Amino acid sequence: MVPEAADVLRMMLQTTVFAAARSRSHGPTAAQWHAVELHRPTAEIDGACELTVCGTLARVAPDQTWPLPSTDVCPVCAVLAP
Repeated sequence: MVPEAADVLRMMLQTTVFAAARSRSHGPTAAQWHAVELHRPTAEIDGACELTVCGTLARVAPDQTWPLPSTDVCPVCAVLAP
Protein backbone atom coordinates (compact mmCIF):
# COMPACT_ATOMS: atom_id res chain seq x y z
CA MET A 1 0.00 0.00 0.00
CA VAL A 2 1.32 3.41 -0.98
CA PRO A 3 0.87 6.12 1.68
CA GLU A 4 -1.30 9.08 0.82
CA ALA A 5 0.40 12.48 0.53
CA ALA A 6 -1.21 13.65 3.77
CA ASP A 7 0.17 10.60 5.60
CA VAL A 8 3.79 11.23 4.70
CA LEU A 9 5.70 13.02 7.43
CA ARG A 10 7.42 16.12 6.25
CA MET A 11 10.36 17.66 8.01
CA MET A 12 10.63 21.40 8.37
CA LEU A 13 13.91 23.21 8.50
CA GLN A 14 13.58 25.97 11.05
CA THR A 15 16.25 28.54 11.58
CA THR A 16 16.22 30.92 14.47
CA VAL A 17 16.27 34.55 13.45
CA PHE A 18 16.61 37.36 15.93
CA ALA A 19 15.79 41.03 15.50
CA ALA A 20 17.05 43.90 17.63
CA ALA A 21 14.58 45.83 19.77
CA ARG A 22 15.05 48.95 21.87
CA SER A 23 13.44 49.19 25.30
CA ARG A 24 12.37 52.41 26.96
CA SER A 25 14.14 53.79 29.99
CA HIS A 26 12.13 53.58 33.19
CA GLY A 27 13.31 55.68 36.13
CA PRO A 28 16.90 54.69 36.90
CA THR A 29 16.88 51.95 34.25
CA ALA A 30 18.52 52.99 30.98
CA ALA A 31 17.18 51.96 27.59
CA GLN A 32 18.82 48.79 26.29
CA TRP A 33 18.94 46.74 23.13
CA HIS A 34 17.19 43.39 23.37
CA ALA A 35 16.74 40.35 21.12
CA VAL A 36 13.37 39.30 19.72
CA GLU A 37 12.97 35.82 18.28
CA LEU A 38 11.10 36.10 15.00
CA HIS A 39 8.47 33.58 13.96
CA ARG A 40 7.53 35.39 10.79
CA PRO A 41 9.43 37.00 7.91
CA THR A 42 11.42 40.13 8.73
CA ALA A 43 9.46 41.95 6.02
CA GLU A 44 6.40 41.73 8.29
CA ILE A 45 8.14 43.47 11.20
CA ASP A 46 6.79 46.99 11.41
CA GLY A 47 8.51 48.42 14.49
CA ALA A 48 5.79 47.42 16.95
CA CYS A 49 6.51 46.29 20.49
CA GLU A 50 7.33 42.62 20.86
CA LEU A 51 8.18 40.33 23.76
CA THR A 52 11.96 39.98 23.94
CA VAL A 53 14.00 36.88 24.73
CA CYS A 54 14.45 38.07 28.34
CA GLY A 55 10.74 38.87 28.78
CA THR A 56 10.77 42.64 28.31
CA LEU A 57 8.53 44.51 25.90
CA ALA A 58 10.57 46.47 23.41
CA ARG A 59 10.06 48.18 20.08
CA VAL A 60 11.59 46.23 17.21
CA ALA A 61 14.04 48.15 15.03
CA PRO A 62 13.71 46.53 11.59
CA ASP A 63 16.83 48.31 10.35
CA GLN A 64 19.03 46.75 13.09
CA THR A 65 20.32 43.19 13.15
CA TRP A 66 21.08 41.08 16.19
CA PRO A 67 23.64 40.89 17.74
CA LEU A 68 24.50 44.55 17.97
CA PRO A 69 28.04 45.80 18.48
CA SER A 70 26.91 48.11 21.27
CA THR A 71 27.64 48.50 24.96
CA ASP A 72 24.01 48.98 26.02
CA VAL A 73 22.87 45.44 25.19
CA CYS A 74 20.74 43.47 27.64
CA PRO A 75 23.07 40.92 29.29
CA VAL A 76 20.33 38.26 29.47
CA CYS A 77 19.50 38.60 25.76
CA ALA A 78 23.20 38.49 24.91
CA VAL A 79 23.48 35.09 26.60
CA LEU A 80 20.17 33.60 25.43
CA ALA A 81 20.35 34.84 21.83
CA PRO A 82 24.00 34.64 20.74
